[in-house]
Amino acid sequence: MLTHRLVGSIMKSMKIVDMFILLTSAMTLTVIFSACPSSKDKPAGAALQPVEPAGEKASITVALSDKSPNARRLLNYLADEYGNHIISGQMDTSWSTNESSDMIARVYADTGKYPAIKGFDFIQLPYDRGWDQIDEAIEWWEGKNNGETLVPGKRGIVTFCWHWRVERKDFYTNNTSFRIPYKDGKLDVSSEAFAVMKDDLDKVAECFMELKNADIPVLWRPLHEASGGWFWWGATGSAPYIALWNYMYDYFVNECELDNLIWVWNGQNAAWYPGDDVVDIAGYDVYPQSAKDYGAQKALFTATESASHAKKLVAMTENGEIPDPDLLVRDGVAWSWFMTWNDGLGAPEGVSDKDNFWTGEYHNTNDHKRKVYNHDYVITLDELPDLTAYRDS
Repeated sequence: MLTHRLVGSIMKSMKIVDMFILLTSAMTLTVIFSACPSSKDKPAGAALQPVEPAGEKASITVALSDKSPNARRLLNYLADEYGNHIISGQMDTSWSTNESSDMIARVYADTGKYPAIKGFDFIQLPYDRGWDQIDEAIEWWEGKNNGETLVPGKRGIVTFCWHWRVERKDFYTNNTSFRIPYKDGKLDVSSEAFAVMKDDLDKVAECFMELKNADIPVLWRPLHEASGGWFWWGATGSAPYIALWNYMYDYFVNECELDNLIWVWNGQNAAWYPGDDVVDIAGYDVYPQSAKDYGAQKALFTATESASHAKKLVAMTENGEIPDPDLLVRDGVAWSWFMTWNDGLGAPEGVSDKDNFWTGEYHNTNDHKRKVYNHDYVITLDELPDLTAYRDS
């Protein structure tokens, strides 16, 4: 375990995202977003053409070159399960500690199973440089949570996102004046704003180097939900966003040689897709408008799949309601994994509230949670293979 570098400040910035889909014709689908409650202007979605039915794995694109052996193993495992199972995931409370809000323990208490994937976040980067989350990620890969071995011989899958606070400011567009520095059609690398971003990228790279040195693959999901415009990295349009994505990819992969990263894009709009050569997996954050909507979300899956020219694996990279496995099978919707969002700050276990995405029964009833985690179609921690011995070619 690493020694914590600084004490993290316990803070919370939680979002509730409402989304809806407008079917403009039988052949064209447009996705429109609104962020509640502050965003009044809804950015136009990109026209997305329907593609073949989900689950046709023959045309799935999985790029293994330039990945570490364990990253290749994880990608191969995800590809092999695609359309055969969905992998369970739970988001950590990254502004808090396991001792005060243990999401993994809450999942087990309600279902008798542990999730296969645990989600982490660099939201506390300005306060503790991300080391608390790195400690917990290493522990999770070792099959532990809060110091306890969960299932002997099993390793958990690690994923990271980043609610990017610049200079301890908020990441919401309405609460910060910070924007991507962009000039003459490219990143303004001579600007003060770029220097600030670069310093943060250096800190994240340092964290990921710890995981690389421990031979831990990471499902890395930066700059999420950009097209909604509610985060600063999406406030100035797709061109600056794509330029920042490409810079980050080049810096982490080619300069820092972080070959343990699997790049997961969920810009939520095809016009914001940075390119097949810099994306490994496409994702979508799904928060249904209606509580307890356990539908398969096939239209969102299809729209996400069609964003790339090569057919990428598609994941439900965040969710409120967990899709019903029976409906996924019935509708042929092959989400690679789901990642249920966490509970609100200080939320007691079992309390039903709109900000508690796991505990209580506002979003997911206890019966539904038990059904999901004990369903044959759902992979839990105890069912994962040895991800250090899986095929790597």
